[in-house]
Amino acid sequence: MIGALRPTGALLAALAAWSLALLALAIMGLGARVGLHPSNATLAPPLPQVSLTPTDSRLGPLSDYLEVGSRPLLSADRRPPPVTDAGDGSDEAPLDVILTSVLIAGDVKLAIVQRQGDPASLRVRLGETVAGTGWRLVELQPRRAVFEGPQGRRELDLRVFDGSGGTTVVSGTPRPPPAAALPAPAAPKPAGGAVTQGGTEAVAAAPAPSEDSQPAAEMTQEQQVEAIRRRIEARRAQMRAENARRDSQQVE
Repeated sequence: MIGALRPTGALLAALAAWSLALLALAIMGLGARVGLHPSNATLAPPLPQVSLTPTDSRLGPLSDYLEVGSRPLLSADRRPPPVTDAGDGSDEAPLDVILTSVLIAGDVKLAIVQRQGDPASLRVRLGETVAGTGWRLVELQPRRAVFEGPQGRRELDLRVFDGSGGTTVVSGTPRPPPAAALPAPAAPKPAGGAVTQGGTEAVAAAPAPSEDSQPAAEMTQEQQVEAIRRRIEARRAQMRAENARRDSQQVE
């Protein structure tokens, strides 16, 4: 019967027979007794022996680092110290300068100072030292500069005009004429035409210049100082108004 089948049919019949045989073996328990191999300690490789011995720390005790704690590794502003020539004594000299101007514009921050008795101006940028000294500019504000040197910190306020030392006249402030320019009043003649022994009329001596001229000059200086103060306040108010207008435009 098998010989009468075609080759393809014979192959399919053989495959079906093998499938039925495997199914019957599986039903009878083929492969049901498969399990793990029992553990055997003699088959495992031996573990290496590790021995730990106590040793001292290579860093040493904490007392060896007390000097490091007392001296910080980095400065407050993370800038290198100024390089100056040793032995000339200029580093220990006191700061004898006057703060005349402050410039803060973006990344540019510098102060302009003058030495006492020297009209030449010195420019000092933030973080730099005053030429010829060991004083370094560490902080800069619109009206104040802070220097740090061998004698500690020193704060310098911006110099303001005190009304003396020149003929500066503030525009818009009337300046009264000097007291010396006023004509002296004519002295009245004595009544009855008093005659001296020489036969000439006695002329009253001109009155001594009063001391009111000095207070008048002092008032002029005070008026100049007051006018300068008013101009500064007006400029500050104008700047605040411009900043407020700019902020409102940005918000819109």
